[in-house]
Amino acid sequence: MKKQKLRNRVFTSLVASALVITGLTTQMAAAKTPDVNMGSKYGGNIKVGIFDTFPGFCLNDNPANSALMATRTMYETLFEKTKSGTLVGLLASGASSSADLKTWTVSLRSGITFHDGSAFDANAVLANFNAITGRVAAAAYSAGGLPGLQTKSYTVGTGTAFSSNIKAITVRSQYVLEFSLDRPQNDFTSTLYASGRFFMRSPAQLEDATTCHTKPVGTGPFRIVSWTDNQLVVIRNTSYWRKDPQTNAQLPYLSGITFTNMKENASRSAALRLKTMDAAMFASSTDATFIKDLRKRRTLLNEYKSGVEYYPSLWLNQGKPGSPFKYESARKAVTYCLDRANFLKVRLKGEGKIAKSLVGSQSVMYTKANFPSYSISRSKHFLNEYKAESGNSTLTFTFPSDTSSSSQANARFMKSMWAKCGINANYTVEETGLVLSKAFNAQPSIASGQYYNAYDAIYLLLMEGNDAAFNLPFLLSNAYPGNSTNPVHELFKSGVGAVLGLNHHSDTELDTLLYDAQGAKTRTASRNAYKLALSYMHEHAFMGSLAHVYYSVFTTKRLKGIGQLQIVKGKAQRTVSNWGIDWTGVYKTR
Repeated sequence: MKKQKLRNRVFTSLVASALVITGLTTQMAAAKTPDVNMGSKYGGNIKVGIFDTFPGFCLNDNPANSALMATRTMYETLFEKTKSGTLVGLLASGASSSADLKTWTVSLRSGITFHDGSAFDANAVLANFNAITGRVAAAAYSAGGLPGLQTKSYTVGTGTAFSSNIKAITVRSQYVLEFSLDRPQNDFTSTLYASGRFFMRSPAQLEDATTCHTKPVGTGPFRIVSWTDNQLVVIRNTSYWRKDPQTNAQLPYLSGITFTNMKENASRSAALRLKTMDAAMFASSTDATFIKDLRKRRTLLNEYKSGVEYYPSLWLNQGKPGSPFKYESARKAVTYCLDRANFLKVRLKGEGKIAKSLVGSQSVMYTKANFPSYSISRSKHFLNEYKAESGNSTLTFTFPSDTSSSSQANARFMKSMWAKCGINANYTVEETGLVLSKAFNAQPSIASGQYYNAYDAIYLLLMEGNDAAFNLPFLLSNAYPGNSTNPVHELFKSGVGAVLGLNHHSDTELDTLLYDAQGAKTRTASRNAYKLALSYMHEHAFMGSLAHVYYSVFTTKRLKGIGQLQIVKGKAQRTVSNWGIDWTGVYKTR
């Protein structure tokens, strides 16, 4: 029992929980900073409305979407995704792989320092990935058992499972590292990007739980001034390493930014119209009405929009005791009852695309094969099949909704949609932080009725983009396969290894199909293999999808330079992603 309690404490912070931090006494220079005389683009403090809270800044603090945008003003990743969807080095200068795709050599840029003045080099990257991959915690466990592990539990997060293919990391020189992989991977630079989440922290930040959670130290264009769970204030990093590759101008331009959580879309929209905010972020999955209204105000606002490359999914929990979704017939009853056309029309106001696959057509994984179409009669056929198989007189399940009014309206629509097929769906209304902590629970108390994913089903955005590296870990039965040679495999397989796959299936055939695709040596071979994997998922109704969505950032006319800054000459970063925009090259006109 004592060991179990210690394990619970180790892993309960796997997903972000909101923190209110006091004691940061540094105040933002409200009017001017020393850079205001550097040129017409420099200076100005702006306010940005977001819709997520700040959980902290450690490895097991996972800022969602718009909060990630704010966090990334202080931190940077090794690689960034360009407008064409390719990856280009940011803190890294490049990467190359061995012929068997199991060894990747990453070269770093030189002359970069963290905000605390320490050097960004191969040893700093090693310190980050030793923590991310769970090696720091595993070493503490080897030295001191569970009490030792507890001292480093703050370094264990969802990134530990996500990076499970990294078997070893070796420093080859001051600015060169070598990553040895457990199995071949053709898209490893995408793993190092991790949808913008594997940013580099100063090794000093990683030293203990307090500094890790509360004192962010990165290489980014802005430094922290203060934060709470609902607001982050940053100021210009006057020692920032980057210059605009086209003009050679020192970056960034803005003096400071205040990001404020405004959960209700109506509040963000009103703040833009009243000019109390300079910018705000919106999602077509919940904010379509306000996006359409703001889009009409062209004399007041500019809109910057991502591609329709985000794929919210209905994750069906096969493993939870008592969940109906261990039966394929129950999963098919639910997925054949997804009224995508009406969901897009009524809830998204047409702002998005009807899902014809679990991913979009631009994805290397895309196929329409075996994807269930909307059919009440087919749904009822599988409902009757489920009743006969299970002995249950009804198909009943629960799913969560966020507290925002738009999310609850989406939940009511889905409940009504399934009722038309004779399916009883009930939703609970909970804060996003609580929902995530219950959905990604690495050490549940099974004896008391808990499970890794507490919900029978959950409608959640995890799938995205044109590649597969970010999507694949969420589709596996376990992050550490049975033949894993990762040195932390034994310690983390039963908890961390199982946490990402919200479907909690046990189908290793799907795992094999996905691994074959990720290990293929040509794009054509990889694409064909992914099609087989996704067709298999469609056929056996592992999960469902209603609509594919996008994100928009609206700004006042005074903000310029959005999406124009190039990482290297000729290659610009995506203008808008699920985490918003990059603020490095943005400036404010007078």
